[in-house]
Amino acid sequence: MLRRLLVAACAVLGAASVAQEADLALVVRAGDTGSPLAGAEVDIMGVQGAVDAFGQAQLSGVPIGDVPMSVTYPGYVRLDTTVVVREGDPNLTVLTLRSVLGDTRDLGDVVVEAESVNDAVLRRRGFFERRDRLTGVFYTRAELDDRGVRQVSDIFGATPGVRIARTGVQETLVSDRRGGCPMTVYVDGTEMAYIAHNIDALPFDDIAAVEVYRGPSELPIEYAHTKFNDTCGAVLVWTRIVASDE
Repeated sequence: MLRRLLVAACAVLGAASVAQEADLALVVRAGDTGSPLAGAEVDIMGVQGAVDAFGQAQLSGVPIGDVPMSVTYPGYVRLDTTVVVREGDPNLTVLTLRSVLGDTRDLGDVVVEAESVNDAVLRRRGFFERRDRLTGVFYTRAELDDRGVRQVSDIFGATPGVRIARTGVQETLVSDRRGGCPMTVYVDGTEMAYIAHNIDALPFDDIAAVEVYRGPSELPIEYAHTKFNDTCGAVLVWTRIVASDE
């Protein structure tokens, strides 16, 4: 519904505007848990609609440039922001809402403790437990920074058994151990087909940790069955929780 309404609204702006459009993928998540906020209400240029059950929306016909939008969800502080949409780029925007219960916190203290907060979130999501018992490849944020990683695709340059297959503007993560078949990508536990084929659309600054499973034998049982396709391997990306209004 959000996509149809946005296309209709853009059409009334005239032919000049239609010639300068792009696609935009939105993800709305909770700042305190990183979980997707299913059904969050999004207002883009006065057009209102809701994201899906996975906190996502794929939009077409979005004007190039600065696009104002707001997001609301019960129990969370309304977010008013501006998204920069670029022509030809795989535009992905992750919008994080702050819990009303945490609205009075001293943000300075939260920033100081951000590293321990993220470690606690990773522990709750099972990252450290899987790293101790499984045979995948695991990277913490500190390890990625030590390697000089600057964008998501760089993570897989030195990871044995996987590579980036580039076709046109798409960058698809594939498993060499399974004949080059596409891998499934999960962001904070939610399968994201768009990211699987546009890996650098995910902002590297958001990443807290990454798990790479190069074939079915390495996969945790909870990630062995996917929504979009039979997987030959999977990448689990966990994002950082940062105290911010943006």
